[in-house]
Amino acid sequence: MSSSPAAEAGAPALVVEALSAGYQRGRAVLHEVSFTVPQGAWWAVVGPSGCGKTTLLRAVLGVLKPTTGAVRRPAVNGARDALGYIPQQLGLVRNLSVRENVLLGGLGRIGPWRSLLGRFTASEVAAADVALAEVGLGGRGDERTTELSGGERRRVAIARAIIQRPRLLVADEFLAELDPITSAAIVTVLQRLRESTGMTILCVEHDLHAAAAAADRVVVMASGRKLREVGAAELKEADSTSLLKWIARA
Repeated sequence: MSSSPAAEAGAPALVVEALSAGYQRGRAVLHEVSFTVPQGAWWAVVGPSGCGKTTLLRAVLGVLKPTTGAVRRPAVNGARDALGYIPQQLGLVRNLSVRENVLLGGLGRIGPWRSLLGRFTASEVAAADVALAEVGLGGRGDERTTELSGGERRRVAIARAIIQRPRLLVADEFLAELDPITSAAIVTVLQRLRESTGMTILCVEHDLHAAAAAADRVVVMASGRKLREVGAAELKEADSTSLLKWIARA
């Protein structure tokens, strides 16, 4: 996967430095994890269930405080709408339409009151419809999210992130429930967006080869520790035995 010009510039968008974190006193889930994601790059974190991937994302998002080490997000730099998030559970509002859910992605610019009252400008509505078209849901903005399939709801969550135009997008298994054709189309949309805006993407994926199909570089984790970093091309070439050997070394 080719990197964007911003990624090649080498300025850091996210720095994870000797990060340890957990949920109970004295019991760490993450153990001194370190990596630096360049601006404009797409990195993935992969590993077996329970290895600490979601805990890592919570620390990156700032909702979990490290026990030791640090997370720095130069790409965000305190801006409210500069950090985008696609949660695994999606977080859609059931009683809102598809379009209204997408418009919530612009909350940082629109403000809570105008968003709560549904007072969106024509240009904001048009931007939401464009985002929906980009994820293959054009013309379905007036439907309720409850009328959609699981994969279609996931595409709504992705459109909500697209309309935000974040500088750092964090995604938790955002390609789950999507068929291979739709998954490839979504990856293409995000690749195009990051190349045009310099957006940085960090995603967690359970499927190692799905991660390699999207990302420039992959962090392989097991038992709360970082095993290694590999380029996507190297991960694509590795067979399942090699992947298991990496994890077995943890």
